[in-house]
Amino acid sequence: MIGAGGLGSPAALYLAGAGIGTLGLVDADVVDESNLHRQVIHGEDRVGMNKCLSAKQTIAKFNRHTNVVTYEVRLTAENAAEIIGSTEPNWDLVMDGSDNASTRYLINDACCIFKKPLVSGSALQWEGQVTVLNYLNGPCYRCLYPLPPPAATVTNCSDGGVVGMVPGLIGQI
Repeated sequence: MIGAGGLGSPAALYLAGAGIGTLGLVDADVVDESNLHRQVIHGEDRVGMNKCLSAKQTIAKFNRHTNVVTYEVRLTAENAAEIIGSTEPNWDLVMDGSDNASTRYLINDACCIFKKPLVSGSALQWEGQVTVLNYLNGPCYRCLYPLPPPAATVTNCSDGGVVGMVPGLIGQI
């Protein structure tokens, strides 16, 4: 799971509740009080803590049988192969809960290289979307969006805002 924020928080909780054996979390960011309305896996007592570590603590209390592997780093071209292409553990699929176009393309490319299905979610303001990509030789993110959008045309939750329940619903899906 790339991102332990608005999308990754509910997804991680529901996967743990469903009894997933091993869950990988990738996020270099820290818990911020202004995001708690949509990042439900974290709490006020964890402000300033790395999101992966915070999520791991919550999941441990929620389902002690879920093994959480944390990568307290930003996903980059230098570490994507090591994380997504890992053989121990060997990830069955990847969830993209990132908040920027360059990371989305990076995740997509790594999933294509390592033949991993990609569940991609996004949320902004009152809208969200989720799709499954690169599954059984189906289309990938680049098939749908061959070129990244110009940076000036893309906004994120910090700038454009998001209603807290929207990433929660998308993350659950």
